[in-house]
Amino acid sequence: MILQIAPTAGVFDVLVQYGVLGIATLGLGWACWKLLQRQLDAEARLNEKIDELDSRFNKYVDEDHSKLKETVETNTKAYLELRDMIVITHKK
Repeated sequence: MILQIAPTAGVFDVLVQYGVLGIATLGLGWACWKLLQRQLDAEARLNEKIDELDSRFNKYVDEDHSKLKETVETNTKAYLELRDMIVITHKK
């Protein structure tokens, strides 16, 4: 019985046939893959932080808008009262 090796055309098999150069290429490919994954994970974390900061910023803007609106309404009321007091004082 003769053992026949099935031909494979896989990337790893082809690179291993090149010896040290093929193994070095495999190592560099693996390192690039890991660095790419690390970069993608870092970008995902940064995007999460950006989303969190954006929501916090929007919350602060809404709160400040409400406070500013209350202040304007209070000052407007005080202005109208002062104006009425001045008009009434001058009419007498």
